[in-house]
Amino acid sequence: MANKGIKKVSFVSKLFSKFLICVVLLLGVLIALKASPSLREKLYKYVFQNHFSFAEVNSAYEKLFGSSLPLTGTDKTALVSSTKIEYVDSKSYKDGVELTVSENYVIPVIKSGIVVFAGEKEGYGNTVVIQQGDGVEVWYANIKEIKVSM
Repeated sequence: MANKGIKKVSFVSKLFSKFLICVVLLLGVLIALKASPSLREKLYKYVFQNHFSFAEVNSAYEKLFGSSLPLTGTDKTALVSSTKIEYVDSKSYKDGVELTVSENYVIPVIKSGIVVFAGEKEGYGNTVVIQQGDGVEVWYANIKEIKVSM
C-alpha cells in the first residue's frame, strides 16, 4: 500500500519538475526576446522562414527529460506500421515520387513523427507533412481525404 503512495508522489513530483523547467525556459526565452528586437528577428526568420525541425527538438527533449506527455510512460517513437505501401504505378512527380494506389486506400505512415502540416498545398492538393524523429519530412500529397491521428 505504501509503495503505491510513493509511486503517486514520484509521478506528481516528476510532472511538477517538468512543468517548472518548461515555465522557466519559456519565461527566459520571452524575456530575452522582449529585451532584444534583433534576437526576435533572427529567431522569427529561423523558425518561420528556414527549415526548423520540431521533431529533432522533441527528440532532444525526450533524451534530456523523458516523454513530453506525462501520461504516455516511456514509450519511444517507432515504426508505425510494418505494412508496406501497396501501389499500382509509380512515376517521378515534382521533387519526389507519385505512387498510384487503389480507391479508398488507407496510407500507412512510414515512421512516427510530428504532423507539421495538414491541408491544401498548391500543386500538391490535400497534403499531410510528417516530420520524423530523424528530421526527415515525408509528404503525403494528392490524397482524397485527410484523417490524421496519433
